[in-house]
Amino acid sequence: MKKNKKFNSVLSGIPITLPALNKTYEIQKKVANVGFDYINNKKALNKVQEELNELKKELNKKNKKNIKEELGDLIFAVIDLSRKLKYNPEIILSKASLKFSKRFKFIEKQLIKENKQINKTNIKYLEKLWSKSKQI
Repeated sequence: MKKNKKFNSVLSGIPITLPALNKTYEIQKKVANVGFDYINNKKALNKVQEELNELKKELNKKNKKNIKEELGDLIFAVIDLSRKLKYNPEIILSKASLKFSKRFKFIEKQLIKENKQINKTNIKYLEKLWSKSKQI
């Protein structure tokens, strides 16, 4: 009688408790280490564009199930592109969030100076302030 051998996947050892972004990055690093990777950065970028185009199609169809799936595929591809470019997505996303927060706080402070409430302010004016925040 044959004994069942335990299957050892390349993906074994990735903690299931990792946050999704970190888990995805670890999955992609492991498969890349065994050759399952894009030949170059352009191919990885093309995959992001392909996934974006698929998401656009599903948005036009208004198919919620497929929209969610394609959005996940797009995020997965963007994380893979960051890995391919040798940037840790957790770090660059944190920096992007910090930059966004700084700009948003600028808008809030401007509105306080003008005695305006953000939820009662025209989006065009908010976008104007957003543009101004980029110059700081």
